Amino acid sequence: MVELRDVHMQFEEKKVLDGFSLKVDPQERLVIMGQTGSGKSTILRLILGTLQPSGGSIFFKQFEITKLQRRKLQEVRRHIGMVYQYSALLSSRNVRDNVALPLEELTDKSRKEIDKVVDEKLDLVGMKDSKDLLPSELSGGMRKRVSIARSLVLEPELILLDEPSAGLDPVIASVIDELIISLTEKSNVTSITVTHEMDSAFRIATRMAMLYQGKVIEEAEPEKFKESENAVVAQFLSGSTEGPILEDSQDAIAKK
Repeated sequence: MVELRDVHMQFEEKKVLDGFSLKVDPQERLVIMGQTGSGKSTILRLILGTLQPSGGSIFFKQFEITKLQRRKLQEVRRHIGMVYQYSALLSSRNVRDNVALPLEELTDKSRKEIDKVVDEKLDLVGMKDSKDLLPSELSGGMRKRVSIARSLVLEPELILLDEPSAGLDPVIASVIDELIISLTEKSNVTSITVTHEMDSAFRIATRMAMLYQGKVIEEAEPEKFKESENAVVAQFLSGSTEGPILEDSQDAIAKK
């Protein structure tokens, strides 16, 4: 479904991805973990084609995202849903209009057809009775549900989720996690989630990958991932202040 080959990404002096390679199979729920600022969200933006890598190739199915013309890229994006970290809902539009936006912009469906799809997707996430509310009238968990509904309206084959449980309390985070699992299984959708929330990661994932210093240093099914002998992975999972992560950070500061 998705493949990144030897991808490099640099913002001015900062090297974010350094030979990053990863494959994602159909109907997987891949979770990419890593420290804050390690480049997790950058990977999603590269797959979506809103960022261009400094080097390497990115494929969605048979399409090489990095080489598509703008019009073809827009067509390919219709098959990819995106759930942003802070939901990215338009404050001036109610729930119905936020969810309808991709259909209005990218299809020629009638108002009646759009309303039918919107109702169906809002029902899936348990938000059908809230379609007349504005984002400011919603809780964080409700905004996240609306964002997920919007990502589904074009019947995507792939959903990208950027920190879906960020800022939510543990109970609501669990509800969102279960919703992601349920929707991907019902719709046979492939998902890539980036997060540093351990509970969510292990709840959602069918496979996990650890991003560190611009590369994947470990990838495995959740149970095997927990048993990793990689010192960085072990420290990240335990939350210990002792280990290579802080040592490498201090070395980097010392070199500057």
